[in-house]
Amino acid sequence: MEQDHGLLTLGGAGRTHRAASLRPPMGAEIVILLGALSPILGFPIFLIVATAFNVGDPQALPATDYGIGNLIALADHLDWIANTLLLAVGGTAIAIAIAIAASWILYRTTMPGRRVFEMLIALPYPLGPLLGALAWSELASPRSGLINQAYWSLVGAGAPLVDASSLGGIMFVMAIFEAPVAVFIIGAAMQRMDPSLEECSSTLGASSLGTALRVTLPLMLPAILSAALFLLTSMMGAFAIPAILGAESRLYVVTTAIYILFQGFPPNYPLASALGLVLIVATASAVWLHGRLLRNRSFVVVSGKSYRPRLINMRGWTPVLFAFLVLYVAVALVLPLCVLLFAALQRSNDFSLAADAFTLANFRYVLWDYPTARLAIGNSLLLGLGTGLIGTLLTALLAWVIHRSRGRGRMLLEQVIMLPQSVPHLIFAFGFMWAVLVLPFKIYGTLWAVLLAYVVIFLPLGYRSMSGVVVQIDKALEEAGRVFGAGRLRILAGVTLPLLSTGLTATFALLFMVSVREVSASIFLSSAANPVLGPAILSFWDSGGLPQVSALVIVQTVILLTTLLVVRKATGGGVGV
Repeated sequence: MEQDHGLLTLGGAGRTHRAASLRPPMGAEIVILLGALSPILGFPIFLIVATAFNVGDPQALPATDYGIGNLIALADHLDWIANTLLLAVGGTAIAIAIAIAASWILYRTTMPGRRVFEMLIALPYPLGPLLGALAWSELASPRSGLINQAYWSLVGAGAPLVDASSLGGIMFVMAIFEAPVAVFIIGAAMQRMDPSLEECSSTLGASSLGTALRVTLPLMLPAILSAALFLLTSMMGAFAIPAILGAESRLYVVTTAIYILFQGFPPNYPLASALGLVLIVATASAVWLHGRLLRNRSFVVVSGKSYRPRLINMRGWTPVLFAFLVLYVAVALVLPLCVLLFAALQRSNDFSLAADAFTLANFRYVLWDYPTARLAIGNSLLLGLGTGLIGTLLTALLAWVIHRSRGRGRMLLEQVIMLPQSVPHLIFAFGFMWAVLVLPFKIYGTLWAVLLAYVVIFLPLGYRSMSGVVVQIDKALEEAGRVFGAGRLRILAGVTLPLLSTGLTATFALLFMVSVREVSASIFLSSAANPVLGPAILSFWDSGGLPQVSALVIVQTVILLTTLLVVRKATGGGVGV
């Protein structure tokens, strides 16, 4: 910017014009990608906005009468919006607190068993919130939860000890299942930090805890705020946990209210779109605030010299920190899996330890006897494979073009790619449903509609995964191929793709897992003729068949864990969850 300003003052407008003419033009590949992606990503959001202002026929598309009546009608449902914001802000605060503590223990102290804890803490995220919601509905239901039953057996009947259906209970469950993402982000920043910054504090007499609070924590602020932004936008668009845990207490958030409005007769699409518009504005505001907080502030934590991180020996505090990690793993992973496996082996909804109360019939039912469940499993596997394959190839291409092209428009293309990240999955799927309905060919209710939605919704996730690999590959390796006369395709096949193989495998596995466990993105697009696992599990839960739905969730969990183990084996254990 300073150089451009100098050209303007010294040479006038003529030199500025010549300087601008020297800038490389926008590459053809960038123009093509922008032209292809912009309508696909932007049209569903446009339809949500247009429908939100529809005050005529609620099912007309395009609308014929526009107004702000739907936005005014939201005044009667401010509790939905308030619950959403309270859950998102409170859940984010709890998750960030857990993540900061866990990251610091794992990466800045001499905690034993770090590699094991890294894997165990990561697992709740790929297993998904649906597993957590179903498990904690059995563990902490205010009327029949196992924890409350055990408590009443000791102290007698009375108020429940824990209540997963309350605002605080839902907030807690959302936090423990979203915290692993924040651990990834904050932990990565802590591992890159120059330890000399902490050593200076220790030299001046500060304690280990004082150094962590006064030096480490402030320097981690960009990573903490980035993690908080991701969690906040994710929790504002959460559906599975509020839908299942909030059903007993009739606690509604924006996403569950949209689902109810969609399922009503007749469905109220304009009011549902107005609610979706509120969430879009809220997430966009969070992104803007994140940028404002970090503007013009320096948080340099990596110097040019090489160094070996110095881990802190917490001595007498080590057992306490170890117990914290064990407690998190127990609450977020061990207890949910155990209670669902126990329920899946029961003959009825009433849990019993008697030998004749256990059976494998529920697994046979969901795998063989019940066609809908069997079809849902097969469809989800197909969608996971399709999303993983298409998404990996597409995001690899996008990452390579953005980080290798010299033309203008690269940052604009990246912003277009990241657009779905600022819109909750259920809201985007709602708009995508409208977009599919106006297509000249009919794919609504087919797996093609769900596959296309998955690829679009998970585009930012796949792009971020591939970008992190592409930027680590030195351009000189590809330039060396050109020196020896190799063409672009030869370089791509012989140099780039082999170097990207680990990243391609990890991205494929990541997209496969999030597709198999996805609920909100498919709930509007799947159909009874083409069921997928997420909505099928919700339908099972609605019917009250706890052993059967638990068996189906365990099957889903086995699929995800098997994928994770295979990918870790294929990459030599170098790729995390």
